[in-house]
Amino acid sequence: MKLNVSRRLTHWMIVLCIAHAMPMALAGDVANGVSRLSGQIDYWYVGHLGQTDDEGRRLTWEATIEGDVTGKMKWWFVTPAPVPGITYTGGRISFYTARWEIWVDEELRLAGETSGKTDTRDGGDGVWDGHGRVTEASGKFKSLKGHEVYETGPVIQGSNPPRSYSGTGIFVIY
Repeated sequence: MKLNVSRRLTHWMIVLCIAHAMPMALAGDVANGVSRLSGQIDYWYVGHLGQTDDEGRRLTWEATIEGDVTGKMKWWFVTPAPVPGITYTGGRISFYTARWEIWVDEELRLAGETSGKTDTRDGGDGVWDGHGRVTEASGKFKSLKGHEVYETGPVIQGSNPPRSYSGTGIFVIY
């Protein structure tokens, strides 16, 4: 009887040791890639240039990104927007769906889809935010494929709206 209890205890001790070591091994796998990414984005409106991609999306914003990655970003907006904008007392909300891209040294490293809104007050600047997902990733960013995205910042009108829209915000993959 003692021998049987001792065997079972040994068996469970081995199972517990393996279970305890497993998360450490998995964490080592993530060490070879990136588990999250964030950066400051400085963006400006380029929708007036009329560039479209093969899917008919309009290049609407370009940016620089600095932080966990340094490079350039682009947002290609689906036109028309999936939901028409709405006006409320004191402002307007515009909705968007877009493809975003992060380019490093002229190579596409990350891309994904995002949707969100811009809330603009009458006669003033606005604020935009969106949520999405990484659909393409390469190199050291490969581990980010499938991760979620959050983006936000002010939309400053400038002296010649909409051509002068710009702002500084944050882009996060988590």
